[in-house]
Amino acid sequence: MRGEPYYDLQAVEVVRGPSGTAYGRNATAGAINAKWRKPELEWGVGGSYRQTDLNSKELRAYVNMPLLGEDDDRLLARVAAVAREKDGTYNNLLTPDDADPGNLQDRFLRIYLTSQLTDSLALGLRAIKYQYRTNGTNTVFSPSRATRNSGELEQLGAESLPDDLTIVRSTAHERFGNFEEDFTRVSGDITWSLEDLPLLGSMDVVFVGGEMRRDWRSVFDLDGTEAAITDGLSEHPSDVRRSAELRFVSTNASGFDWLLGFFAYRKVDDWNQAIDVRSHLSASTVGLPDWLDFVSMPITAEVRIDGIHIVDDSKAAFFNMNMDLGELLGLPNIEVSAGIRHNRDEFTNETDSSVNALVTPIGTFPLVQEENINQYAAFEETTGELGVRWFYSESGMAYVKAARGYKPGLAQRIETLDEGVLQNPVDPEFLDSIELGWKASFLQQSLQTNMALYMYDYQNLQVSQITPGGVITENAAEAAIQGLEMDVRWMPTASFSLMGGFAWTDASYDRYCGNDPVREQGDPAPGCDAENPFDFSGATLPASPEFAVSLLASYLIDLNDWGRLTASLQTSWTDEINRRGLGNDEDVVEAYTNSSVRLGWENVSGQVKITAFVENLEDNSDLFFSAAPLFLGSDRPNQLTLVGNLPPRTSGVELELRF
Repeated sequence: MRGEPYYDLQAVEVVRGPSGTAYGRNATAGAINAKWRKPELEWGVGGSYRQTDLNSKELRAYVNMPLLGEDDDRLLARVAAVAREKDGTYNNLLTPDDADPGNLQDRFLRIYLTSQLTDSLALGLRAIKYQYRTNGTNTVFSPSRATRNSGELEQLGAESLPDDLTIVRSTAHERFGNFEEDFTRVSGDITWSLEDLPLLGSMDVVFVGGEMRRDWRSVFDLDGTEAAITDGLSEHPSDVRRSAELRFVSTNASGFDWLLGFFAYRKVDDWNQAIDVRSHLSASTVGLPDWLDFVSMPITAEVRIDGIHIVDDSKAAFFNMNMDLGELLGLPNIEVSAGIRHNRDEFTNETDSSVNALVTPIGTFPLVQEENINQYAAFEETTGELGVRWFYSESGMAYVKAARGYKPGLAQRIETLDEGVLQNPVDPEFLDSIELGWKASFLQQSLQTNMALYMYDYQNLQVSQITPGGVITENAAEAAIQGLEMDVRWMPTASFSLMGGFAWTDASYDRYCGNDPVREQGDPAPGCDAENPFDFSGATLPASPEFAVSLLASYLIDLNDWGRLTASLQTSWTDEINRRGLGNDEDVVEAYTNSSVRLGWENVSGQVKITAFVENLEDNSDLFFSAAPLFLGSDRPNQLTLVGNLPPRTSGVELELRF
């Protein structure tokens, strides 16, 4: 799995629905907050080593250091590190195993310092260094079976591929090099506790700020063949992101809590892109009359985009409050919370030059050439939320929450082979949501249940599609999502535990005229136009299974002085999904199950643990969850290529040590 490892964490908070009135940037679809484990007052060290039959190796370690002595919180440190190597998840016939798509070699180092200087002043400093490398092309798409059997790939100079979707023939790295990524991130926080202020009482003043600097290059092959049908490189030598947040948080015990905050974020990304294309050229593409389009021939083209400069600015002010009516007014145990946030977002997208050129044996000839392409967009919106929680007993709580979410629009351009750069501004997305929930425990806390019913109403839903020119976002007019989620945990004995989850989701477009380049385009559907001829109203949203079920069962066997054994079985069933959400049968992923088993031994002190495991027992590595149209030319429908498959069946062993 590419990206910063989730290791040595204290907690992971998951928030469903509109979020952002309490901290961070505004979001419509929820938020994940991964909290690092803080330094502790005692010395500690631990780690783990994991190896699998896919030649995957992972070494993880942490050290906790009270630098001024145990139980002295004036200066504490915690260091965590991860090193990983693994082969890819499917087979490139033209590279060795360690260069198959999805292979990984990364290194991660994290340092966390805290200092409680006085009873009222606390400091925190965090730093991360991350390095990621691959052999070969890092992102290789696999042509769908229909594409493999269409003959189109062979017409464009590629050799035939077998029906096995996990087999490709990619050489993009030979022209563009390997993937590389390096980033550093430094952040800090200051908490100043103030007591007995006039009118305000006691509160904390919290400042959090940080910067990330990222240098990366991504090599991609959208056709999965040795022919450069759609191969390319994106280079980002300078991707700098800064954020800061100032919060004033009440710490009174009056039953009324409040939070006032100010947030700022800025991203500056300078990058270049190169794409090699093998396609069919029709007469109208080079300016000849449309009636000559019956003449078509394969051509080779280059797209070169230099000097892309993107600036993303976001600022916000927010206020939250929570009232405990039981403590304030002596009413039943009811809490009322409310929040409001004002957002201001600005986007600048500037490009020095964009050249689409025809490559021939006698030279390279520009088809489209543009310079100094500038775009700007600004958005401003106020959002908020209101919620009520009723603690009707010591073991039960019910709640209702209404919120309005906002995702800013974009200043976006689209790269096309025949028309060059097209302006494609994207409007903000809005979400109105209502959520009702219930949490309870029974049988002396041995049975715990959580249930949530939610209804989402989207306006101008932003829909992203992978295309040969990049990830393109557009607005669907309206969409609605409603669903039910439930999870249960039952521990009938101290040795046996059972966890289960169920989800029902009804997610579809209410109104959406768009385009699907994989289909033959005829007359526009009623209410649609030539640019967006298809009516996707009623189509299921991408990656939205109607039903999903999960189960985890574990059993502990006490071996007395010999420690303990734990056996577990995890399985899930997911209903069919549609990869792109365009109502196209070519995008359907049939319902599937995914299961794993684990057997672990731990010594009496808990310092040593050995676990053997098998993951993806069904070995369904031919399931791909994302798709993109492969551009074949303006005179014919495109074909689908796939990416994002499940790893194959994997077995291995893991050793953990803690002292």
